[in-house]
Amino acid sequence: MNTVGRLVSGAKSAVTDPAERRAYMARLKWLAGGSALHAWSLEYRRGLTGRFDPEVKRFGEQDEQVLHCPTGCGANAPLSHLYERRFTYQLTDTTVNTTTGATLLCGTSEPPFFVRESISWPFESILSHGLDIPKLKQTESKIIQPAVVFPSTSNYYHWLIEELPLLIRARSLSHDIDVLVSENSITEKHKIVAQQLGFTPIPVPRIVNLNEQVMPGRANDSWFIHPEDYKLLAEFGQNTTHKKEKSPRDKIYVSRRNSPRSLPGEAQLEDILRTHGFFVANLENMPWAEQIALFQGARLVAGPHGAGLSNLVFTNPGANVIELTAGYHYNRCFEWVCHVAGHTYNKIDADALTEPLGVDQLANMILAYA
Repeated sequence: MNTVGRLVSGAKSAVTDPAERRAYMARLKWLAGGSALHAWSLEYRRGLTGRFDPEVKRFGEQDEQVLHCPTGCGANAPLSHLYERRFTYQLTDTTVNTTTGATLLCGTSEPPFFVRESISWPFESILSHGLDIPKLKQTESKIIQPAVVFPSTSNYYHWLIEELPLLIRARSLSHDIDVLVSENSITEKHKIVAQQLGFTPIPVPRIVNLNEQVMPGRANDSWFIHPEDYKLLAEFGQNTTHKKEKSPRDKIYVSRRNSPRSLPGEAQLEDILRTHGFFVANLENMPWAEQIALFQGARLVAGPHGAGLSNLVFTNPGANVIELTAGYHYNRCFEWVCHVAGHTYNKIDADALTEPLGVDQLANMILAYA
């Protein structure tokens, strides 16, 4: 997609989607005048004294570590990532956006400030992308009981890879805390999580004030699944399906045919792969528990870049993964999921291979990995 196309697409989204419209307006505000809001890392402030010490309690420390691409990675481009030390925090007097988890710490002797550990994106990116930092005047409710916020972004990748592990981490420390979910965002997936982890989600408005918040801290790991989070998700998947028979389909193709970013000729590609034993998965029509079971039984997973590949966290280590990438929307997040999960990652640049005469060639490249 060229620049004009992206602008047109963005403008259409802003007109038809309220969430996109808020993000678009936030970007315009940021570009026009910036923001006077201060942002601080709790770890940066650690050890300071007087009014600069936020006096938060820390639990569940996870050590700093560095991971590298394995030798012979199918992306043919070395990559490494530093995971910072992480904690779960107990905060007093906060204002939280229950959709994103963005948190303002209000219970200090200084003006309220944004807590960097509440979001995995750098603060500047948060503002410029319109990720909706809460404002005190927008507060709609006050919560007295100790609580953790279970964010509910509509982006499946970020919800599964970044937000679900937050809740599991908090529940591993204590079950005696309320779980808050944005009242307009409780889905089938939230209900499955609640049943599996043994809690009742409490619907709350978008912006709330918490007397005592349990906040699992994030680092700047967006697009890089944390190894400890992967372990939590893999275990969650096993516990969710442990009484059910795993899917017998060992070769799956994750379709994006009904998505705006589908591959040209994808229907023809799917027909070819079906004749070679692939199950074509249309995940938008499949209950979440079935998706988990499907990926658990897979030994080969192929598909275009898209959120459905997030389910690779449920696939047993050692799977063969083939990602069909597009240069205009290339991100290495699923490659990194494969590295952390112990899958073999292969990349096919699909841009030039999906014209009508190129579908057979693309299918042959996929089948070569099978």
